[in-house]
Amino acid sequence: MTLNRAAQSDEVLEKRSRLTHLMNERDLETIVLSRRHNFSWATGGADNHVRHASDLGVASLVFYRDGRKVAFTSNIEAQRIMTEELEGLGFELRETPWYAPQERSEALRDLLGSSRAASDDGTPGTEDIEPHLPWLRMKLTDHELKKYRWLGKAAGRGVAEVCRKIRKGVTEEEIAGCLFAAMQKQSVKPTVLLVAADDRLLKYRHPIPTQAKVKRAVMVVLCARRWGLICSVTRLVHFGKLSPELKRKHEAVAYVDAVFIDRSRPGTPFVGVLEQARKAYAERGFADEWKLHHQGGPTGYLEREFTVNPETPRDQCVETNMALAWNPSIAGTKSEDTVLVTAKGPEVITASPGWPALKVALDGKAFQRPDWLIKH
Repeated sequence: MTLNRAAQSDEVLEKRSRLTHLMNERDLETIVLSRRHNFSWATGGADNHVRHASDLGVASLVFYRDGRKVAFTSNIEAQRIMTEELEGLGFELRETPWYAPQERSEALRDLLGSSRAASDDGTPGTEDIEPHLPWLRMKLTDHELKKYRWLGKAAGRGVAEVCRKIRKGVTEEEIAGCLFAAMQKQSVKPTVLLVAADDRLLKYRHPIPTQAKVKRAVMVVLCARRWGLICSVTRLVHFGKLSPELKRKHEAVAYVDAVFIDRSRPGTPFVGVLEQARKAYAERGFADEWKLHHQGGPTGYLEREFTVNPETPRDQCVETNMALAWNPSIAGTKSEDTVLVTAKGPEVITASPGWPALKVALDGKAFQRPDWLIKH
């Protein structure tokens, strides 16, 4: 899928409107956005990164309350950014030499002037705007929903394809490498890759890949990004029959996940959803497992816009056209997909066609959650 420039332009207008409303609310004249997630959000999917290891991009956007939009970057990046990322989106270019940092500082001061300004990167003389942006980002447009569905499909299929090829004796890092390559072929960039085999799956909730070899069981976790949007998905592979205890654990975690998904209804406080899930953990005999790993929350341009916890304000509620990534876990197993909140109900966008499914009955409804892939 390639970006539809007309739809992208419409999306930029919508984001511009939201930023203008925020500026009016906070009596700001300018907002500077430099972080990768905000750059992508404000531009309808453009990218300002060079370094994978930094969330600060190489180009900044300066928005004025009067409607003007400026892209601010160095002469190294200017041509590519304006041609490949921002062409036709109405941004003016302000370029400075890479070798003249003082000139850059002066140019930025000139762009901001003496007016009240805010930024997401700590620009001198500005207030921090980042705490006010998540709720602007989480309300997805129709164009974003279309992109998200494409990304979810690519991630769900990609992780399943790699998992089906896992053999005993391969290392966690080999699995991670195969998954990275599978995603890269579709212009999707992994932002998180976790792989845990056997004992590491029992011990660690955030297992970065190692040289450990798969003997019996392995968990593969992917957070994947394209156009700035990120989806999350977990799949599990087991060689031979599951033990009764592991089967009980996975049935329990699938039930908790179904509760998370079902209770995530428009108007429901996020903390209320968590409360229902905690009860579900207890019902299945694992009352304290939720304390050992965060349970997820709303997603979008970050892996989680915030992780829901017992202190999440009750006025923060689920809304239609939000994306959610809940990830309940019990030692040795986990359940995770990315779900859109729609007017028709929850929509899982990271499904893996043909993957074994566990049917969960909940309040007269049937939910299908991913089961272990059993190999022999």
